[in-house]
Amino acid sequence: MNPAKIAKRLLDPPLYHTGPEWLNRMGWQVARTSFHHGLHAIRSRPAPVEGIAASLAEGERTGCVVIPNFLAPQDFERLQAYCASLRTSGAVKVDENRGNTGLDFTTAAINGNSPDAQWVVEKIARDARLLCVVGTLSRRHIRRPPQVAYQLLTMRPGADFSPDAETILHADRHFPAVKAYYSLNVSTVENGAYVLCPGSHRLTAARLRHEYSESIRYAKLRDKFNVDIPQKNLDEMGVKEVTILTEPNTLVVSNNFGFHRRGHFERGAVREQLRLVFHYLEEPVYATWAWSVLRKLDRRNLIPPKLRHAIQYRLT
Repeated sequence: MNPAKIAKRLLDPPLYHTGPEWLNRMGWQVARTSFHHGLHAIRSRPAPVEGIAASLAEGERTGCVVIPNFLAPQDFERLQAYCASLRTSGAVKVDENRGNTGLDFTTAAINGNSPDAQWVVEKIARDARLLCVVGTLSRRHIRRPPQVAYQLLTMRPGADFSPDAETILHADRHFPAVKAYYSLNVSTVENGAYVLCPGSHRLTAARLRHEYSESIRYAKLRDKFNVDIPQKNLDEMGVKEVTILTEPNTLVVSNNFGFHRRGHFERGAVREQLRLVFHYLEEPVYATWAWSVLRKLDRRNLIPPKLRHAIQYRLT
């Protein structure tokens, strides 16, 4: 196993599928999934924040919470100005034609000591509504803010979008896992708006049968595993896709044990957002410290290119 794979294995949350075929035929994946969801069920919810009770109820029912007009108008204008300055600064990193999709990914971490960066963390990452929603969906008491990153996805001029694994319906983990993003521009079908399947975050008998059969299929195929979910499994689980269309200044939080995917991009499409990363809720305790060290090394260009390519999703 090469160093990049070792690093990911040690620092990432538990793998979705593990173990040989015989062990999964005996119910290993079903046991892992049931165990994690059992822990989730017995953990207490955090105290609700005033004014978002309806959003929390919707989140527990569908697995997704959408909060429009998240910031006051003057705060949103300040945030837009700050992000515009980020795009022209040396802090951004551009991953051209990422994964041969035709998309250019422009990213920048928002974790510095500048007044504007600190303001963003306070206004968004430490917002009581965000932390309450994440705490409710994850059944954890959130004690520190998420990692914040600016992200601009731009479809290359004259290029046609080439779908990748993120555009295929999938779940991130075999246990409740929270994803959050804040839309800086309008999210449409044309610019790859987020697609999810409401209610698919719930652990049902049909979902356990899916986990069982997919764990065996994965154990057989490994590197040749096709992430496409068999249609018969989707039909049995009653999965229905919904595209999350939002206006600028909208916060979206979802439980990514539920099925979801990135939408497709039309020519010239642009999507601008902040990513709010709560990986520390899922990963080993020591990994949060290790990622912090790796990000500092990356800023000094001290990480070998192959390793950086493998872990770049956590370096911004």
